[in-house]
Amino acid sequence: KNLVFSIKDKCRVCYTCVRECPVKAIRIFNGQAEVIPERCIACGNCVRVCSQDAKVFIDSREQVKIMLRDERPVYAIIAPSFPAEFKEIEDYRILVGMIRMLGFDKVMEVSFGADMVAREYNKLLGSNGEKHYISSDCPAIVNYIENYYPDLVPALAPIVSPMVALSRVIRQKYGEEPLIVFIGPCIAKKAESDEIDEAITFRELRKLFEEFQYS
Repeated sequence: KNLVFSIKDKCRVCYTCVRECPVKAIRIFNGQAEVIPERCIACGNCVRVCSQDAKVFIDSREQVKIMLRDERPVYAIIAPSFPAEFKEIEDYRILVGMIRMLGFDKVMEVSFGADMVAREYNKLLGSNGEKHYISSDCPAIVNYIENYYPDLVPALAPIVSPMVALSRVIRQKYGEEPLIVFIGPCIAKKAESDEIDEAITFRELRKLFEEFQYS
């Protein structure tokens, strides 16, 4: 997926995104800043630094709404960083209820997947002595290594991310019928794995709450 792109009408060529992109994945073409898809690692830094809101990432809300109208059950798996995003919601059960009100059948926390992944890292490090690994949890880091330092690919830990680990538990327990939507802070998660049916950011979740008047 081309996850990050420019809204040309908003871009005033301030060059901030060009300077701040860690992998030089933005060029000036016909007087506009343009993301180079094959170089982009989907870290989201250009979206964060753009003062004109000209850099945006693909919005998956419509796809999620279509899924929620499907006859199949839809499960939300939410990143454990949600308390940092939704600081105004003191009781996490309220947030779970809000997500359920959108139409999700179940809400699960990816921290369970993180526990399983941590156990596998412990086994990996314990069985390989002094060998060093690069964590494979972050898709932006994996993209960076695969695209720019392919010699380091063998150093990536052969362990899936907590998101994928939890999705596999869901498939094992509930079968292939449920649709799985990841909710978290990371843009790169949108293209990390085919084992997730869709991924939205916390920002997109807030917009869904606003749309359904659950703010």
